[in-house]
Amino acid sequence: MYGIDMWYTVKTLLDRGKSLRAISSELGISRRTVTKIRNELQKGNIQPGAIDKPGILDDYFDYILELHEKQLTSVLIHRRLTQDKGLKVSYPTVLRYVNRLKQSEVYVPVELPPSEEAQVDFGYLGEFRKEGKTAKLWVFCMTLSFSRYAYYEIVTNQKTDTFIRCHIHAFEFFGGVPKTVKIDNLKAAVLEANFYEPVFQQQYSQFLAHYNCAPITARVRRGQDKGKVESGIKYVKNNFLKGLGHRDYYKAYREIRHWNAHICNKRVHGTTRKVPKEVFLQKEKKELSPLPQKRYEVFSVEKRKVKPNGHFSFQLNYYSVPHVYANREITVKSSDSLLRAYCGLEQIAVHPIEKHQKGIYITTEGHKPPEKQKKPESYYAEKAEHAGPHVAAFLIALKHYKPFSWQKSIVGIFSLTGRYTAPVVDMACKRALFYGAYSYQSVKNICSKGLYQAPAETLSVKGQNGFKHDLSIYDKLSN
Repeated sequence: MYGIDMWYTVKTLLDRGKSLRAISSELGISRRTVTKIRNELQKGNIQPGAIDKPGILDDYFDYILELHEKQLTSVLIHRRLTQDKGLKVSYPTVLRYVNRLKQSEVYVPVELPPSEEAQVDFGYLGEFRKEGKTAKLWVFCMTLSFSRYAYYEIVTNQKTDTFIRCHIHAFEFFGGVPKTVKIDNLKAAVLEANFYEPVFQQQYSQFLAHYNCAPITARVRRGQDKGKVESGIKYVKNNFLKGLGHRDYYKAYREIRHWNAHICNKRVHGTTRKVPKEVFLQKEKKELSPLPQKRYEVFSVEKRKVKPNGHFSFQLNYYSVPHVYANREITVKSSDSLLRAYCGLEQIAVHPIEKHQKGIYITTEGHKPPEKQKKPESYYAEKAEHAGPHVAAFLIALKHYKPFSWQKSIVGIFSLTGRYTAPVVDMACKRALFYGAYSYQSVKNICSKGLYQAPAETLSVKGQNGFKHDLSIYDKLSN
């Protein structure tokens, strides 16, 4: 079974007009496999499926190779696999697998035209001192395959956003972009193990598309496929690192920039016997694609767990996603100012990043469950009209006398229709309006005590100056 990296590579080569035979030869996979991937791509399937059945020992390749390099015989390797790993496999199968390891692949160097390809990789430099602490450092290298002109940068991690930023710096160092970038299979030893999860792969592909470039992955365990950049890693270790004389991160960061510009690209290359910078300036630079007008905006990508309240934490604040994603794991992409949340490849939320306050909740109203969402005034008006003319009039009075809390009262009145008929609630609102009792509790008491049925004249008494309200009625309405 081939992963999504192989699918992207086959797609890239097909898009560039390569034949099935050429792709099969370049990637070291069968033409039947290339044909099946092509057919699936033509159907619109972009996720890898079971193309070729993997061998029973393929998952143990590194372990078998380690034993083989220790000069263990096939018999002892078979014994280790069956006893230590519990693998049910016959000795002849192990023998054939080990014999294939012994066979040296005939490798014919392929010279590519200018700007056709760049190769990238990381190399470990060891531990350095940074801000009083020990930090592991790696060197990123991008080498143009034709001229061997190279860009180097020291980094403190191998995360996806760092990987992409290094690409951007390399393209700007070259002053242009090659047609393809050949990367390693990028397992845990090179980048974080989840690089080939859809969002990570999508970001890398989107980034390269922004620069009119395409990714091609090197074949697994075929070091010669990206031998140019691996030679560059060896060169930086043997030339720059061994001559460094200190273990200070900031000094090393500055010094490799000087070494990159004034030493490594001006020496006579050991393979081509030419000066990389001269070949680059004379033949390759003019063939590179131009840089885009705007830099690609790099997002940091990480996982987050959504809390039961529908929010996830980010930089000491809490941001909402649609309530259906509560208690689920999501992927979060962040730039300097923007935060995007994904479930798989689907974008489910976008928020500006709050930089001035901490510990606050940033909530999009539409992310709440429907019953908790704040409704527009038109919603309450339409519902009140449907409930009855006196309910609608009561809503208008509520908004006048309680401009900041009317929603809660009217929602309570709407809920009374679950216990009383709509005409009863409407008459109760009429009675409450008559006595100026503008509250949910008043309407509720009128309904429960049957006061909506009393004639208006019985609810008032005659005094010396004519009719007036019986004040005792307020006790009935509010208690």
